[in-house]
Amino acid sequence: LVMLVPELSFLTGLSDLRKNSRMLKEVMCEMIQSPQQHYHRLTSLLRRIRNSPDASRELQRWGLCLDSDIFRTQARILPVERVNLRHRSFLPAEDLGWHREVAKEAPIAVIPLNSWLLMYPKRLQHLAKDLLAAMRSSCGAMGMQVGQPTVQELRDDRIESYVRSIQGSLGSLDKVQLLMCIIPSGRDDVYGAIKKLCCVQSPVPSQVINAQTLTGHPGKIRSVVQKILLQINCKLGGQLWGVDIPL
Repeated sequence: LVMLVPELSFLTGLSDLRKNSRMLKEVMCEMIQSPQQHYHRLTSLLRRIRNSPDASRELQRWGLCLDSDIFRTQARILPVERVNLRHRSFLPAEDLGWHREVAKEAPIAVIPLNSWLLMYPKRLQHLAKDLLAAMRSSCGAMGMQVGQPTVQELRDDRIESYVRSIQGSLGSLDKVQLLMCIIPSGRDDVYGAIKKLCCVQSPVPSQVINAQTLTGHPGKIRSVVQKILLQINCKLGGQLWGVDIPL
């Protein structure tokens, strides 16, 4: 039995767990807890130590004494900031998230996406079609304009295939606002090669999408596509939201 101190332990990978969504959910529930859950666990630990004769003897041997409650101090809660969109403003919910609002309203500044390139291997053709359909159905409510892309279908998913096609397409097209690539799951090498090419060698805004994020029920895919559209707008120079910052 190996016992690790939680505060000195760090989770370094979830590659195998991602295939098991139930196990991933359980791990995230353990890692992300509310203040109330933290307090309940700490007081439960103190109570167990106090009620354990072995633990009490060990503490006495060390000359230690634990209080029955955690340390309490005076604090205050800062007021919630108002978030401004183009046509309205709102106060975030208790979870301090506002994805639902920005997916239904127009951001402060939107850049039309008219000249862009979509690249994917042939075996992921069905995901590319679903992605385009979801982008068209979501962009209107978000106040974004998404034109028809120049599509480049690759024969395979090798790094060389992506690099050659990107270099050829960027060299032949006049002005490319954005390059979007769909890559197979678990191919960090392909991701790194595309980003290096688009950030260093042939600078162009890029959006690389893992195929796994586009699989699942339509509601999940729609939510993923909405987040992708928000990212794209930022990369093109748009402004999503703002807060009031008085002098």
